[in-house]
Amino acid sequence: MKLKHIIQKFLKTPLFNSPIKIKEEVVEGSSIPYGTVDIPPANPEFEYIPNGWEYLQDHPEVKGWDVEDILQVYLKQWEPFVEMAQSVGPLSGIHESVLAKVSIEGHNSIMIFAYSLALAAHRLTHLSMLDWGGGIGHYYLIAKALMPMIDIEYHCKDTPMLSSYGQELFQEACFYFDDSCLNRQYDFVLASGSLQYSQNWSATFSRLADATDGYLLVTRLPIVKTVPSYVFIQRPYLHMYNTEYLAWCLNREEFISCVQETGLQLVREFLVGDNHPIHKAPEKCEYYGFLFKK
Repeated sequence: MKLKHIIQKFLKTPLFNSPIKIKEEVVEGSSIPYGTVDIPPANPEFEYIPNGWEYLQDHPEVKGWDVEDILQVYLKQWEPFVEMAQSVGPLSGIHESVLAKVSIEGHNSIMIFAYSLALAAHRLTHLSMLDWGGGIGHYYLIAKALMPMIDIEYHCKDTPMLSSYGQELFQEACFYFDDSCLNRQYDFVLASGSLQYSQNWSATFSRLADATDGYLLVTRLPIVKTVPSYVFIQRPYLHMYNTEYLAWCLNREEFISCVQETGLQLVREFLVGDNHPIHKAPEKCEYYGFLFKK
């Protein structure tokens, strides 16, 4: 049975009834042998980049998120992720790394999502949702587990490689690799660990706000409070991602000022708990979540 058929069966059956087993041979990923990533020994995983996004001009190793290795890691982690979603145990974001395990930070992330989804779905039987940077649909499974009584109309935007695979898994959902998903509005918009990777983050946020008809959750966002927003690089070789990418660490006042221009109202602020040390950063960041209402 193909992986997409397994997942489709999962979505059409009661959540906690029959176990799902995904065989290794149906997990098809990269042609690159799994686990063969060279780790540059002299470079820290997280590092402050003083010249910001200009860094891209002279560093071809910064390939971003549209690489096959990321899809392969997601597939390697898919079976434990699905089993976790089916279980009655703690929920956590274990899908992003071969080193991932259930943690308080990962559990916080899912509970932040759960609280926000519950508010957005209040008194609804059908909920439209946009998952900005949602990979191959991980939060769709979590949403179905948390709200089995709600008909969820799921839309997801990510890179061409991840979106293509996600569409194969969930044929009833809609996946995009362009911004056409922003041409309509949704009851609930989610940007989890994704806004910071947009070079023009404020313009991206404004478009997400325009696409929101109910609630917008921006979470797993690195925040500083006393220095201006700055750019850092992540080199995630330890997680078997053969790539590097730049991201923003946003000043809280700058971020909230951008929010106020859109007219959204802050409903709740969350502390996620992640605080990866960034080498040579002017201020240590902490990861926050922000729930807004139209």
